[in-house]
Amino acid sequence: MNYGQMHWSNIFFVHWRVSSSQLLPHIPPGLQIDLFKGDAYVSLVALHVTGPAPWPLMPLSRTLLDYNQLNVRTYATGGPGPGIVLLDTLVDRYLPSLGARLLGMPYRFARDLDLKVHDGHVLLHAFGQDIEGEVDDVVTATVPAGSLDSFLVDRFWVYACMPGGMTYGVRIEHAPWRLRSVRLARQLSPSAAGIDGIVEPVRVHLAEKLDISIVETASVRWPLGV
Repeated sequence: MNYGQMHWSNIFFVHWRVSSSQLLPHIPPGLQIDLFKGDAYVSLVALHVTGPAPWPLMPLSRTLLDYNQLNVRTYATGGPGPGIVLLDTLVDRYLPSLGARLLGMPYRFARDLDLKVHDGHVLLHAFGQDIEGEVDDVVTATVPAGSLDSFLVDRFWVYACMPGGMTYGVRIEHAPWRLRSVRLARQLSPSAAGIDGIVEPVRVHLAEKLDISIVETASVRWPLGV
């Protein structure tokens, strides 16, 4: 089933290795932190989003649901498939923020959020800071299965906990990633995004665009007594 469509562009990833202990309070019931070779990770992902909307209404969503988004996420397992849990999400339009919060996702409006990608240069303004870098010309057309890159980006489930306590997941589909490395000239302090004890990212990537289909929802855990 197709529940809706989105278009993502200028998808900018910054990934850090972190202590799993600081992530435990953010993991919804029924899920566990997903580790790569024993290590936990947090990622900052900034992108431009159009949607979500049913496919026939996508042209209309370019007016009502066209916005910059930044999410801080970690990685979880225990549901139908490996996925992500959003720790924080900023958007520069009110409507997507209101809709997502009704579904238990930590969205909030941030007027000063800005993302620009032009002539091989990426500039992100968020949390009152700037992060910028130069984009490599070489495109990684295939992300090797089992690699750290695959662990970080090949995530097709988004998990959250509804206000009533039900943990659920939403599955998306899209074409394979085409990633380019980014060399940072100016970094965001991870503590500004609520991440403690780390400085240097382990990976920084940019992908130009993806068309996204929302294809499945699933309950993971119902609240006790239901």
